[in-house]
Amino acid sequence: MRASLPNCHASPVTLLAVIICIWLTAPYSPGQTRERIQRPIPLKLFFERILQNPSSLPQFEQLHELTLDIGGVRAEDITSALPAVFAALGSENENVKAYACAALFAIAGRPDGTGLLRSRVGLIGQDLLSTREANIRAGEIAILGSLRPSPPPEVVSIFLDFLKQRDPELRAQGAGVIFQLVHIAPEDPRVTEAVREFLTLPMDKKLKIDTVNALGNPQLRDTSITLMVVSLLDDMDTDVRATAIQAITRMGRHALELAEPALVRLAADSTQPENVTKDAKRALQLLDRMREK
Repeated sequence: MRASLPNCHASPVTLLAVIICIWLTAPYSPGQTRERIQRPIPLKLFFERILQNPSSLPQFEQLHELTLDIGGVRAEDITSALPAVFAALGSENENVKAYACAALFAIAGRPDGTGLLRSRVGLIGQDLLSTREANIRAGEIAILGSLRPSPPPEVVSIFLDFLKQRDPELRAQGAGVIFQLVHIAPEDPRVTEAVREFLTLPMDKKLKIDTVNALGNPQLRDTSITLMVVSLLDDMDTDVRATAIQAITRMGRHALELAEPALVRLAADSTQPENVTKDAKRALQLLDRMREK
C-alpha cells in the first residue's frame, strides 16, 4: 500500500514535492489494492474544471487519488486529457502548475510514459527554463528523468541546455539535472563535458554537496570528472569531504583506486572529524574486498 499524504496545510506547490517523494519511494502497480477516498473523476474533466476555475482548486487528496489511478487509465484517455493538463502546466498560477506536474509525473512513470509524452517533451523543457518556482522546476526535472521505459534523446538536450544557463536560480538546481544526466547518458561526451564545466563554476556549500552526491554513480567512468570529485577530499569543509568519500564509494573500484592515497591520508589523520576518518576507512576496506574478488 502506498504511503498516505501527511495531514498538513502546505501550499500545492510545496505538496508537489510530497507527492513526487511518495511516487519515488513507493512505485504504484496498477493492479494494487488500496483504500480509496472515492473514485477519482476522469483526468481530462479534472483539469478542465481547474482551468475553468483556477482560484478554487480541488482538495490535494483528490489529486493524490487521481495520480494513483493514472497507472490503470487507458492510454487513449491519457492522450485525450493531455491538452488540458498542458494548459494547466502553462498557467501563470503556480498552484495550477503544481497540479499539472503531479499528474505528468504519474504519467511519465507508466510503462508507456515516453510514448505518451514524447511529442510534448519540448513543452516541458520550455517551461523548465521559464518558470520561476523552484519546486515546479524540480518537478519538471523529475518528470523528464522518469520517463519510462527510458527518456528520449530530446531530454538529454534539454538538460544540457539547462546546465548552460547562468541564472543563479537555475544553476542552484543543476545538481538535480546532473543526477538525471549521469543516469540517462553517462557515456555521452556532451554530458561529461557539461559536467566538467559545471564543476569548475563557483558553488556554495549546498550546491557543491548536492552535485557531488549526484555524481556518485558507477556508470560514470570519466576519469577527469572522477579526479575532480577526488580533489574534494581536500576541501576545507568537513561535510564536503565526507560527501566526496561517500560519492567515490558509490562510483566503484576505479574511483576508489584513484582516491586511495587521499583516503589513506584521511583515515590516518587524527585531526579529521570522526565521521570523515570512519568513512575513509570503510572506503578502503571496500576497495580491499574488491581486489580480493
